Amino acid sequence: MSKQSRRIQTCVRKILNELDAEALQSLRDPRFEVIVTPVTIGFGSVWAYFPVHRKRWIARKLSPKPQTRVLLVLSTAGFEDEPVRLLEDYLRDHLGHTLLYLRDPKARNECVDAQQEWQMSARPMSVKPDG
Repeated sequence: MSKQSRRIQTCVRKILNELDAEALQSLRDPRFEVIVTPVTIGFGSVWAYFPVHRKRWIARKLSPKPQTRVLLVLSTAGFEDEPVRLLEDYLRDHLGHTLLYLRDPKARNECVDAQQEWQMSARPMSVKPDG
């Protein structure tokens, strides 16, 4: 990630900072891999593939590590073209799918489930007292 644009780094850092320590530790799982590519792969600038099957086109095209079961693909082209707020929402959604799969690969993993997983994994927002 250190070789990526400031825009990508800032966006990813902001979203990762929303997660609690347990969720961040989950993302260190060797079954999880992030690949950054200059072209759009899949359906947008951010896309999670789970489980990654070796015979599918995405695995052949990007060659993830053999132990990878969840692949998060970031498209630099998409990151430069899309609004930051939208990119942040995409990252939350796909990281929610990722965290859910890593926690329970057999669980239902629809978007509503990913959203719930994200909310459970996010740090509570600090509330400033009015005054």
